[in-house]
Amino acid sequence: MAAIKTERVKLANGKVYEIPVGADGFVPQAALLQRFNEVVEARGHVRNKAKDYDQEAAVVLPLQLTPREAAAWWDTPNRYDIQYIDAPGPVRQNLDYIKDPAVRKVHENLELICLPSEEREVRKLIDQAYSLAERQQLVKNGKVTVTVRPLADAAGNILGRRIELDRETGKNNSTVVHEGLHLLRKDDPGRKGVTKSAVGERKIASLDRLNLEESCTVAEQMARGEQPSSGYYHFVQVFDEQKKRWRYPTEKEALAMMKSDRLLFTNGQNKPLRGKAAVKAVEENWSHSHIARLKIKGAKKMAREEFSQTKLQELGKKKIFRRRSA
Repeated sequence: MAAIKTERVKLANGKVYEIPVGADGFVPQAALLQRFNEVVEARGHVRNKAKDYDQEAAVVLPLQLTPREAAAWWDTPNRYDIQYIDAPGPVRQNLDYIKDPAVRKVHENLELICLPSEEREVRKLIDQAYSLAERQQLVKNGKVTVTVRPLADAAGNILGRRIELDRETGKNNSTVVHEGLHLLRKDDPGRKGVTKSAVGERKIASLDRLNLEESCTVAEQMARGEQPSSGYYHFVQVFDEQKKRWRYPTEKEALAMMKSDRLLFTNGQNKPLRGKAAVKAVEENWSHSHIARLKIKGAKKMAREEFSQTKLQELGKKKIFRRRSA
């Protein structure tokens, strides 16, 4: 393996750094990421990388930097930002390699904010996660922005039409499937019951509704994912026969329930479903799955109880017409 070349840079404060430099004269992106991840705050406190990303510095540097240009940030990354490393950058849409007109039209409505080396990888993950018809539905109601960034405690997140993927743990099929499903559940008019969004256009949803939404989304994630994994199984209630009460599962129990649901939602095949087949699997199996007992911290009811209550409320609103007797 070739030795990594560095350039020595001395700052005005007297500090000297050996900063990696590529053949093109610029600091490699991998070196910038490594530096961002390894720096700690004063007194040994671990830096909140997600907070750093969200709080844009007064000086935001471009991604392409010589060692001398990067030196001030290298010394104190919390005082400066670099586009795509610890601050957002311009939308990336390098689509020349996509030849299919229909596929390209979809990607023209997918705005990616990520490192140049990540763009094609993320677009491929999206293509693999959904059928073309589903991708078209995904962007039918407006552009979707996908940002690769550091997140505090999740592999992925969704805010409106903005999907966020954690750079270290979120660039995978399972996370992309899950976050995109939240949009499909809301925007696809063909969905109903448990396959339709439980929060809809609500600006503020109760924890019980959010709990139901995550439960149903995980169910479809289990049906669709290549190798799906979800931390939500740690909040699936199990009944303790000795203590006669519901409790949260052990690590072993959570893993066993996830594997069981994977088989349930793939018709016992453990192979990913797509499109209508995945939706049908959730419609038919969610009510007797483990994930239907999801109860995240703060929720008052299990997901299945919230769904039952919602259906009762909907029935109560419907007018029932009775035929008069002759």
